[in-house]
Amino acid sequence: MRSDFDLERGEPLAAVVEALLGRDRGPEREAAFALVDAALRDSRAEVRAEGAWAADRACMLSRSAPQQLVESLRAAAVDDKTVVDMASLLGRLADAAEPAADVLAPLAGRNLDREDDHADRALAALVLVAPEQAAPLLAAGLGRRPRALDAATGLWDSESAAFPFDRELLDAVRSRLSRPAALRGNEPWQLTSLLAGWGAEAAAALPELCAAVPHLPGQASRALVSVAADCAPSDRDMAVAALRAAAQRDVLPAAKALYDLTDDPAPLLRCLEPELGRGGWDLRDAARTAAALGSRGAALAPLLRGALSDPGKDTTPALDTDTALAEALWRVTGDPEPVVAVLASVFDRAAQSQWTRWSVARVARATALLGPAGRPLTARLEAALDDPVQAPAAALALVAVADPAALDHAALASAALASAESDADPAGACDALEALGGAALNGDHLRRLEVLADGDARVVRSGVENRIIRQDEAFRERARALLATFRNTATP
Repeated sequence: MRSDFDLERGEPLAAVVEALLGRDRGPEREAAFALVDAALRDSRAEVRAEGAWAADRACMLSRSAPQQLVESLRAAAVDDKTVVDMASLLGRLADAAEPAADVLAPLAGRNLDREDDHADRALAALVLVAPEQAAPLLAAGLGRRPRALDAATGLWDSESAAFPFDRELLDAVRSRLSRPAALRGNEPWQLTSLLAGWGAEAAAALPELCAAVPHLPGQASRALVSVAADCAPSDRDMAVAALRAAAQRDVLPAAKALYDLTDDPAPLLRCLEPELGRGGWDLRDAARTAAALGSRGAALAPLLRGALSDPGKDTTPALDTDTALAEALWRVTGDPEPVVAVLASVFDRAAQSQWTRWSVARVARATALLGPAGRPLTARLEAALDDPVQAPAAALALVAVADPAALDHAALASAALASAESDADPAGACDALEALGGAALNGDHLRRLEVLADGDARVVRSGVENRIIRQDEAFRERARALLATFRNTATP
């Protein structure tokens, strides 16, 4: 029986393209691209619309699709509606879609003096496709283009590079920051993230950032560290003064930023004590901040131990917070015995639920920090190797903690590769392979890594839609670098 919701009924062209690309052979790939190209160049709007959707699927599945289809997409952008409909795809393609920047620009520059959602969508795409071209438009529309500003900051996307510095945009950001009460939505994070990405180039905005610390303590303090770190001494002193004043009012983000700039731990220690004592949703961040102090934070150890959750709690927040607290204890005390006990408890509690797979991966990464002192956790790490989500972190930790003579390095490499092949944790797989080194890989391993690095099929196929392509490109770049290194050291 077939449902009316089957893909081949609702989007037949996309279904055919997906099936052809799934065969992962050159002739079928060329046939898929030819079908999409024909649809995008058709005179009928409904056919072009189906072609655009099929192009979207092709680009999400095939690494060569963007280059093959960008000119066809450009040809299909015959009116504003079409541009809006394909803006999301063009933005995800980023610089691969640069030949289509000229179809985005007219709509992106429309009505910059007022809100316009369609123009905002086009500008958001242009920000990612041709950032230098988009910068003056974003500056002119700042405060009225939330999607474009979000694209420029890459707020939740670690694969995004900093937006290129632009003097007009800097002036516009300063103007917005000078009126913190007027900021809307995510603007505080977005504007300060732009400045942080520019570093010392944004030094002219230090007065606005310093004035914003009382109003936007978390966002402004973080940006001040990035901007002031390499500035002139007088500019640095201005930032330190603003942060010190806020730290004296027990503002934790300001105290952390002050420590980063001056290496003075006293204000940070004072602010952390009540944060660790009261617990709550900010406890994990407080633990991470305490860990950054290293041995200077030894006085916080009793508070860290006291903040540990009830041994019966197996929720993801409880497990992840205990992992962060254990890592902080290790970094501030260097005493492995209580830390191993906490990590063992997290492993055991996480094993009781199918919803805590990533918590196991996180506790495995924390275990790796202990080195040989974490050897009592070897059996728990080995048990995690059977899960593709957990395997890369477990392999990474085993390399760090286990007896090298007792490790099956080839099996660990296979587990890491299988995780990447199943799109479970491709980035973690690269970390594990790097830790294992080329000597752990045989010829079959290298062939599998070559497919991951140079094959046409995307390895990253799931996740947040607007990050999948960038994450896959980042994975491919790293996998290629590992492959080049390993070819010189692999065993036959």
